[in-house]
Amino acid sequence: MRVVRFAFYLSLVAAAPLLRAEDVLTVANRLAHQHLGYIYGSEDPARGGLDCSGFVKYVIHEASGIELPDEADRQLEYCRDHGQVWDATSNWTPATLQPGDLIFFAGPQPLARNSLICHVMIYCGNHVMVGAQGEGRQMDGTMGGVGFYPIPDRPPTGILGESGERFIGHRRIFAYGRLNGMPPISVQVLALLPVYLPEGHLLNASSKYD
Repeated sequence: MRVVRFAFYLSLVAAAPLLRAEDVLTVANRLAHQHLGYIYGSEDPARGGLDCSGFVKYVIHEASGIELPDEADRQLEYCRDHGQVWDATSNWTPATLQPGDLIFFAGPQPLARNSLICHVMIYCGNHVMVGAQGEGRQMDGTMGGVGFYPIPDRPPTGILGESGERFIGHRRIFAYGRLNGMPPISVQVLALLPVYLPEGHLLNASSKYD
């Protein structure tokens, strides 16, 4: 009986999607260089653009086969159920953040749905995030669209389960998330992992982007 159970466990492990930061950032980098715009509701780059959650959903699926839900607040819930989430109560520090983590934002506008989680991006390392935004300046100066954007080391300010009304008028980092199966990146691998910036600005994760 123990042999059968162990064999069943091994079959589950073998069937589980493999999620690696290297694969996530490779897919994200490919999209970021296709000059895609921001299109609300789009999950398909063939349409010429994506929205924030559509970008994350597409990247994670292409990198691992994992099928995420299609809105930022639902992706946060998925992270909570199938990974780890850091909010304002989690003793988060900048050292916690690693490439491939998801960054969830709340505010500034009220939403038609109950949650104020309105935006999600993927952390690349070196104070850089990648994804789709309707506004903001990319690292290469482009306004909005799919690409790389600066992100400061700021702690999460949200508390899971709160209404988020205090975020109206201000967009802030609500929480950070990491999906199950994303192994911690060793110092050795981190030093070799490229930060995917605009062409001509490919640096190692151990460097600083000025």
